[in-house]
Amino acid sequence: MLVLISAVIPRPSEAAPQIKYCSTERIDRVPGCFNALRLASDRDYRSLTVECCRAVYATLPDTCFLTVYPDRVLPISVFRVICTNTVPAGPTF
Repeated sequence: MLVLISAVIPRPSEAAPQIKYCSTERIDRVPGCFNALRLASDRDYRSLTVECCRAVYATLPDTCFLTVYPDRVLPISVFRVICTNTVPAGPTF
């Protein structure tokens, strides 16, 4: 009976989907970009540049999560929206 009950109870690894973390390779290539994204997560958009936003849009997959602080993980899509709405008009991404 115990075996049957334990087989029916979902395990935590099965219940929650795995979080896919973003590679920061492209973001790290743009000087100051990662720090600008940290500031943007606190609603300070002054440091964002077109080059940084291009790196954000080049980060794949588009469903990944970026760790901006040890206790703050945000979807890359949040930064894409920030870039679209705050960076001065330049070439399209």
